[in-house]
Amino acid sequence: MHVKKNVCDSLIGALLNIKDKTKDGVNVRLNLIEMNIQEELTLREVGKCTYLPATCYTLSKKEKTSFCECLKGIKVPQGYSSNVKSLDCHVLMQQLLLVAIRGILPKNVRHTITRLCSFFNSICSKQIDS
Repeated sequence: MHVKKNVCDSLIGALLNIKDKTKDGVNVRLNLIEMNIQEELTLREVGKCTYLPATCYTLSKKEKTSFCECLKGIKVPQGYSSNVKSLDCHVLMQQLLLVAIRGILPKNVRHTITRLCSFFNSICSKQIDS
């Protein structure tokens, strides 16, 4: 359960670009330069300021609003989760996140998140299919 919460927190932190919740930062971007990969994501210097270019999974302000409004507007049966308003990670990772990201992320990112959610859904089911 703690692993799912940590993954959920990291995923939401990365999508919403929440400071101290995302694993994407200056050190990661410096590693990209060192490994000579993803050159479009390396640090950009403009004058005396250094900027981190947005990634394909980071939501814009409009997309963040759409994402949060979607989660806020979801209606579930009473007793479905302990407290959807506080974003119960179990329900969020297995069901609600898939609905909220639909149409706001690139297909490759949606597919990856869908597979991650499917993995957690599988390992939490009563019977694991091989």
